[in-house]
Amino acid sequence: MTGSITISAEDLRARLGEPGLILVDTRDAADWQAATIPGAVRLDVYGYFVPASDAAGHADLERATWAGLSAIGATEATTVVFFEAKTGMVSPRGLWFHRFAGLDGGLILDGGFDAWVAAGGPVAPGTGAEGAIARGAGETAPPAPRRDLLAGIDEVVNLPAGGVVLDVRRPTEHTGSFVHPCCARAGRIPGSVLLFYEDLLVDGHYRPAEEIAARARAVGLTPETPVVIYCHRGARAATALFGLRLAGFAEQGRVFVGSWHEWAERCDLPADTGSGQDTAG
Repeated sequence: MTGSITISAEDLRARLGEPGLILVDTRDAADWQAATIPGAVRLDVYGYFVPASDAAGHADLERATWAGLSAIGATEATTVVFFEAKTGMVSPRGLWFHRFAGLDGGLILDGGFDAWVAAGGPVAPGTGAEGAIARGAGETAPPAPRRDLLAGIDEVVNLPAGGVVLDVRRPTEHTGSFVHPCCARAGRIPGSVLLFYEDLLVDGHYRPAEEIAARARAVGLTPETPVVIYCHRGARAATALFGLRLAGFAEQGRVFVGSWHEWAERCDLPADTGSGQDTAG
C-alpha cells in the first residue's frame, strides 16, 4: 500500500481535533492513564502472536485484528495515528495491523509521545476506549484483509528465486548466542540476511530515507527485492518493513508473523548458528 507512513508532531498538532482523526496510544495502560495526547485511545498491539502461520492461525489473526481496531473506533476513522514513547517496535506494529485489516489513513507519529511533548503539544490523562489485538478475540474478519502483507511458514520455506529472508533481530539472536526463554531453540533461518531493526532508527525517529537505503543496499537489497521479514514474534519486523518502505524498498515486503518463535518450534526445519553473515544474492 502506498502513501504516507509517518506524521510529525508539528503536523499532528495542526490537525488535532480534525473530524475522523483517532489517536492511538500503544504504550502500557499506566503510561496512557498518566499523560497522553488529549483524546487518545489505547490499543495493546504488542502482546499478540499468531498461534501458527497456517489457515487457522491466519484466520485468528484476521478476527483478532478487526476486533481490536473496532473496539477503539479505528475501523470507522478517516485517519489513525499510532504512537508510543519513541518510534520503536510497537507503534509500527499498530500500523501493520491497521493496513493488514485493509484500512487506509494509518500513520505513525514520528518520534512518538516524546516528540509531541518536545514540540509543545498539550497532554491530558488517558481515558475512554481501550482495546487489544488478542488471540481468540472476535468473530468477524476484515472485509478485505491485506494478506499480501504477511507470509506463512510455507512461503518462507518455498521462497521464490530472488527473494530474501531478512532477520531484523539483534545480532546475538541471529548468531544463536542469545535465545528468548519461550523459544524452543536458538539460531536463525538458514540463508537469512541480518539487518538489525534499530539500525533504521536514530533518537527515537526513523533515520532519513537515504541512510536507510544505504543500510538496505549494504546487505544486498534492491528496491525491487521481494522481502520476507522476521524477528522474534513479529513486532520488530513491522518496524523494519515501514522503515524500508520510507526509503523506497520492500514494496513487496511481507512480515513472517510466526517469526523465529514459530520456526524454532518446528524441529523438522533447519536452523543455522554462528557468526557467519549472509548477504542477499
